[in-house]
Amino acid sequence: MYLFEYQAKELMRQAGISVLPGAVATTESRAVAAAGELGAGPWAVKAQVLAGGRAQGFFSNDRHLPGVVFAETSLEVGSVAQSMLGSVLITPQTTSEGEMVNAVYIEPAIAVPQEVFLAMLIDGETGQIVCLLSKKGGQNVEQSVGIDPDSLIRCNLGSGEMLTTEASHEIAKKLELSPSATEGLSVVLKKLHRLFIEKDLSLIEINPLGIRQNDALIALDARLTVDDNALFRQPKMAALGSRSASSSAEQIALREGFNYVPLDGNVGTFSSGAGLAMATVDAVANCGARPANFLDVPPVLEVSRVKQAFLLLFSNQKINCLIVNVFGAGIMRCDTIADGLLLAHLEAPVGIPIVMRLAGTNSELAISRLEKSGLPIQFVENLEAGAGKIVDIEGQNRNTSTHPSWAKNAWLRIRNLI
Repeated sequence: MYLFEYQAKELMRQAGISVLPGAVATTESRAVAAAGELGAGPWAVKAQVLAGGRAQGFFSNDRHLPGVVFAETSLEVGSVAQSMLGSVLITPQTTSEGEMVNAVYIEPAIAVPQEVFLAMLIDGETGQIVCLLSKKGGQNVEQSVGIDPDSLIRCNLGSGEMLTTEASHEIAKKLELSPSATEGLSVVLKKLHRLFIEKDLSLIEINPLGIRQNDALIALDARLTVDDNALFRQPKMAALGSRSASSSAEQIALREGFNYVPLDGNVGTFSSGAGLAMATVDAVANCGARPANFLDVPPVLEVSRVKQAFLLLFSNQKINCLIVNVFGAGIMRCDTIADGLLLAHLEAPVGIPIVMRLAGTNSELAISRLEKSGLPIQFVENLEAGAGKIVDIEGQNRNTSTHPSWAKNAWLRIRNLI
């Protein structure tokens, strides 16, 4: 379940993490009043959508208006809010259809001498919590890390034990900040880690985490995702109710009980577990291909719903290859995935090549069944090998003037996933 920025910041505020005061507005008049309540300007007016990349985005009815605007007067705040509300925002992380803006978040606009990047997420391979840090925070962090991959620091935080003061301090020191900023970052890391565990989160991202002149830290933006499979024990989080289904495909996914987010690429992805699904999307993007979606099936899904997940992917005419990355553990069995694919094939014959990594419970049984099916599947041992196969398929698609029978569409040039 995805949360809007204002919801994520409220949770961080409750956890003792410093954020700016802010107010949500759904009308022009409320935006003007909110600006006055927050004190003297300037202010930041921020479109509330679930996708990132708002500052690089634009509105379908005004390509010159981004999703984050700085306003000098309260009247300008109202004017910007009026332009955003009820309009569709397109960002590097949405599809070309964009997302409707139903609310804006208004907060003081401040300048800080330094911005860093901080995130926590689940490692899809190990199931453990991973912390990502970079001294190069802000809206261009993806490009910065792409140019200098070593600038992104990765630290394993374990599978659920609370972070100790000593461990958080050692992690904080890796950014080589001033002693007081390092101490502040250590405190933020401990609080974020506790929030991550107690609220059953699958992602926390603060970009940027601002460092003020006095070395105090403040979260200037926030993204937060709750594990859908844990909502039964998080009723207050579930009540936030901000999981958005902005397309018919997403509505189908909601009805069938799996997580689906459309992207603008043509490499389909299928995984079980949000962390593994995120890792799969990242692997596709990092190898130079374009992911068409994020799809995560919970381990409790029965075969019929796995079938529906595959049918949803096969209905996307942009997809010309599919990578399946599943680790069977506990009640998640690889043969459930295999049977779901075979049932989907009976309704909609598979017409695209599939790269598949199956590991864990009943993986050998699943692979045996699929090998006998004659489907165009290439099995791989790990995600890295799978990404390599995707590169090979991409090369074949680009270099072949006459597509094989399974290639329904030419390779589409689209935006990079951020």
